[in-house]
Amino acid sequence: MIGFKLQILWHFLLFRWQRRKRYNQQSLHQLRATKENRWRKNLQKSSFYKALSGQPLSQFPIMDKSSFMTHFDDINTVGIAKEEAFKVGLASEKSRDFSPTIRGITIGLSSGTSGNRGIFLASQKERAIWVAAVLDRVIGFSLRKRKVAFFLRANSTLYESVNSSLLQFQFYDIKSDMAQHCQTVAATRPHILVGQPSVLMRIARYFEEKQIAARFEKVISVAEVLEGDQKAYLEKVFKIMIEQAYQCTEGFLAHTCKAGFLHFNEDWLLIEKKYLDEEKKRFHPIITDFLRTTQPIIRYELNDIIHAGEPCSCGLKTMQIAKIEGRSDDVFEFVDDGKTITIYPDFIRQAVAFSSDVIDNYVVTRRSEKKIGLFIEVSEGDFLNAYGKAESALQSLFEIFGIPGITIIREEEQLLQRGVKFKRIRNESRQTI
Repeated sequence: MIGFKLQILWHFLLFRWQRRKRYNQQSLHQLRATKENRWRKNLQKSSFYKALSGQPLSQFPIMDKSSFMTHFDDINTVGIAKEEAFKVGLASEKSRDFSPTIRGITIGLSSGTSGNRGIFLASQKERAIWVAAVLDRVIGFSLRKRKVAFFLRANSTLYESVNSSLLQFQFYDIKSDMAQHCQTVAATRPHILVGQPSVLMRIARYFEEKQIAARFEKVISVAEVLEGDQKAYLEKVFKIMIEQAYQCTEGFLAHTCKAGFLHFNEDWLLIEKKYLDEEKKRFHPIITDFLRTTQPIIRYELNDIIHAGEPCSCGLKTMQIAKIEGRSDDVFEFVDDGKTITIYPDFIRQAVAFSSDVIDNYVVTRRSEKKIGLFIEVSEGDFLNAYGKAESALQSLFEIFGIPGITIIREEEQLLQRGVKFKRIRNESRQTI
């Protein structure tokens, strides 16, 4: 364990030493190029990438979750079979004991249905690098003892690695009793609160209802899209800037800068853009991670819909993320006279959010080709009036896009299901165009 802690310290100091390079474009490119040279040597251990290790990156295939999982056994460099990894990961999910590893390699599963789950592998060195990066860019370093309340679907040795004499890490299982969790957080007063927006909203409402003064030093949003109204409410209750950490199975992708904006970690990530619209406003990020060696992540296309931001006032030369709009899985696509009509999540959000001031939360679900489910939640005011306005706003939106015959049905739904990521815009029809 002492050796592992020293690894964390070494990589943390390295990140700190390299910090200034992120404020200079040329130095940033040189830093990434140095990491790339070391990374290419490691590809000799991957039977899938060995023959490509000396080729330009453009010659590598673009991967998605399906192809990545199909070639899992050949891609990873430590000889772990997908079936073996999935068995260990699933057993941990069921037992809620996330300590088991395979030959010292941490195993984790992404959220999703059992047939569409991603599996991530991380060596001790990669765990140390992850912890160092999180300390450097998310939690921050301090010589004071601090407590961190971490709300997640699943724990992992990756997260437990944050524990130290200065940092007390407490994992809260979101599949457990949230009412009890809220009471515990209020009583123990952690310095740092980390959780998905739907969980943070639950805690904030508890603090507001009980008139508890929030004294968090940091509140960090993870795992779900942080909506603008959620951010505003959380900042009002917690009286602090809400930071974000953009992380998924494929790695630690972005962090919040001192000016409050998300930035890709381009000192070790190469980001290619696959544009989704003619205006080149929205894109899928295609990521290559030069720090992942156990399970190389190369030209991996995420289906998150990203909006790039302008150069940031903080001075970082890494790409700013103006918005994470959602996932392409939840884009609504309709066919009319052989023409595909696309409605991105932002249009739907704006239609509902601006229809009534009393709507606190909502879910819009595409159930089938022409059937849309609408759920709203109001804290005060006339529910039926608010629902009618939201329904009319959606019908007007569909008419503007030239989509006739849409039926909107009222739905009763629990907004926060334990262990499930909350999404306001959902496409359950999964229609193939």
